[in-house]
Amino acid sequence: MKLQHKAWVLILLVVALCAGGAMLGARFIVSESFERLEADRAATEGERARRVLDQQVQALSATVRDYAFWVDAVAYVLGQKPEFMDDNFDTENLGYLGISEVLVLDARGNTVSTVARVGGDELGEIAADRVGALRDLMMPVLAAGDVKAFLKTLRVVDGQLEVVVGAAVHRPDDESPVAVGAIVMVRRFDETAVESLSNVLMMPARLSLTAPDHAGQLSHLEPGNDDHDELHAVLVDQQGLPVAELVLSLDRRLHQQAETVAWTAMGLAALAGLLASVLLVTLLDRMLLRRVQGLHDDLKRITEGDLTGSVSVRPLGKDELSHLARGINQLLDRVRRDAVAQREAHAQQEALQMQLLQSQKIEALGRFTGGIAHDFNNSLAAISGWTKMAVEDLDSAHPSHEALQHALKATRYADGLMRQLLAYSRQSPPRMERVRLSSLIEEVRTLVASGLIRRSQLDIHLLTEDDWVQADPTQMQQVLVNLLMNASDAMQGEGTIHLTLDAFDLQAGAPIANQPETAGLPAGRYVCLRVRDEGPGIPPEHLHRVFDPFFTTKKVGRGTGLGLSVVHGIMSRHGGEIGVASPPGEGACMTLYLPAAEEARTGTPVQHQSPPMQKSRHLLFVDDDQLVRHAWSRLLERQGWQVTRARDGEEGWKLFTQSQTRWDVVLTDLTMPRLNGLGLASRIRATRSPPPIVLMSGNIGTEERLELLRTSFAAVLHKPVDAAELESVLREVTQDRATVVD
Repeated sequence: MKLQHKAWVLILLVVALCAGGAMLGARFIVSESFERLEADRAATEGERARRVLDQQVQALSATVRDYAFWVDAVAYVLGQKPEFMDDNFDTENLGYLGISEVLVLDARGNTVSTVARVGGDELGEIAADRVGALRDLMMPVLAAGDVKAFLKTLRVVDGQLEVVVGAAVHRPDDESPVAVGAIVMVRRFDETAVESLSNVLMMPARLSLTAPDHAGQLSHLEPGNDDHDELHAVLVDQQGLPVAELVLSLDRRLHQQAETVAWTAMGLAALAGLLASVLLVTLLDRMLLRRVQGLHDDLKRITEGDLTGSVSVRPLGKDELSHLARGINQLLDRVRRDAVAQREAHAQQEALQMQLLQSQKIEALGRFTGGIAHDFNNSLAAISGWTKMAVEDLDSAHPSHEALQHALKATRYADGLMRQLLAYSRQSPPRMERVRLSSLIEEVRTLVASGLIRRSQLDIHLLTEDDWVQADPTQMQQVLVNLLMNASDAMQGEGTIHLTLDAFDLQAGAPIANQPETAGLPAGRYVCLRVRDEGPGIPPEHLHRVFDPFFTTKKVGRGTGLGLSVVHGIMSRHGGEIGVASPPGEGACMTLYLPAAEEARTGTPVQHQSPPMQKSRHLLFVDDDQLVRHAWSRLLERQGWQVTRARDGEEGWKLFTQSQTRWDVVLTDLTMPRLNGLGLASRIRATRSPPPIVLMSGNIGTEERLELLRTSFAAVLHKPVDAAELESVLREVTQDRATVVD
């Protein structure tokens, strides 16, 4: 079928559907409008019926209020006017007022009197169960303490609708009235009252006493017969709960008028649809279909060809179709550009995936480091303790003395590496001390000689002896090793790496030429270390990104892109700066700037003699590692301490409480089975005159250490602790408990 014929069929179908929809819509709108009118009418009539009924309730309410505010009623409740009920509530008066029952209560809710109309001319008393129900309704009004409080409700009892109205009885002339009792009146809404209500509303009405099942609707319309509908007006009690329905009979004249109007609207919509279909077919065939067919042929030619080429749609004319053709050409150009951008985004996404994998590896390394730190540092503590005792036992001229000193040095280096790993995983601040960069360079030279820089050579130039800085030795070693390994990788493991150590004075606002990184440094003296390789250098477009995390120009598997980022972070925490330069043909040069420390004082250091150990100094040593307990107990005993060992916190607490020893200090580990060091410290500190408690652990962060010092411990030491440092700390914390030396 030709496009022209398809368009005709489509237009006719669309117009037919639109006309049919318009017909149905017209019928729906008309029906909906008349239904809304019926609903509005029903709501109005229902509200009018409720108001008419409410007028009777209001009249009864006014009667109750008159009696409640009457002086005689007050006197009767107080027992001063016994003839009150007979004078006011006889058969004639109750019939005139339309009252079925009267209940009088005192201030506590006790029944004073009841009157009930039996038949037409007889009076009686209200049944006990009805009295209880009425009193329960009235008690919240009496309990409110407000004489203006009022009870007005509807209820269904024994198949009849009752109006119950109650008010508090009080003295009308009292400035601060207090309720002395209450009066409750009941009016039954019988068939006579319903007939009277029908006459007022001028339409048939009846009561439905079954529980309404239309929650939330005060009135609703239900179909009745061909001539009338039933309007249900819901009657509610004082809590807003439905109790009955007033059913009104409404005629259906509006419904019949709606049907007539609806059919008329449908006929007009059908005629309009027929005329519109003929007009649209004629206009579209002459003005649009042929040109659309031409546009279709061009698009078919483009889609069958190569979208990445330069094929485009031929715009004809100056109307909307020509604008559409130009828009299609612009869309094709954008699709071609988006295809290129999508390929680039895909490549970038793959790079981000690799970065995510690297970050997850680093996070796993941090968790692994924290997990093994305790056991690893315990082993280091045991090794350093036994080695320290061996050093003390051997003469300095012994052949093994130097080997043991190197073992202690290796232990301290391993401790520094573990501290660095923990600091990296926890983002802890560096452990600063005065060091010489030249000494660190020599240590790093020995470290990388094992093949970390492959066959590359080191050319070191020390241009200054004033190279003292405040730094963390382990972190600075990491910086130097990272820079040397990067330089070696840039030269493929072949060539010379030039290290130059120098110092200079930086004036305020006068950065060094060709070194823009010095512009952010404050004035003062700086130690400068340059690391230059002989490789191909860094491309200019990459110079500004070399310190970005995960950025690397190395091949896959050769680097993570974190080395220079870590170096930059370490230099920032040291108050220094790092710069990068790569002149064409001269390789890459990394320059470190660190604030210089004061010159080290020369001369023989003053030897401070430790005071002699007092007698009977008792120390309780608690640690779950047997090697640590034995090694450091022996060291402490050599220093004059009487050491008692415990395997965990529970055993330590048992020894502390059951021994007659006067403990001068408690030395404890943190992580132990059964009872840890923190729990042991808490128990000891709760005793009378507790000794100082020193914590010695291998896995404590800086913030955690400060918190432990503030709350639980006199000192916190990091395993493996130096023997001299431990002795100094123990003497310091036990000064106040020292005894006089004999």
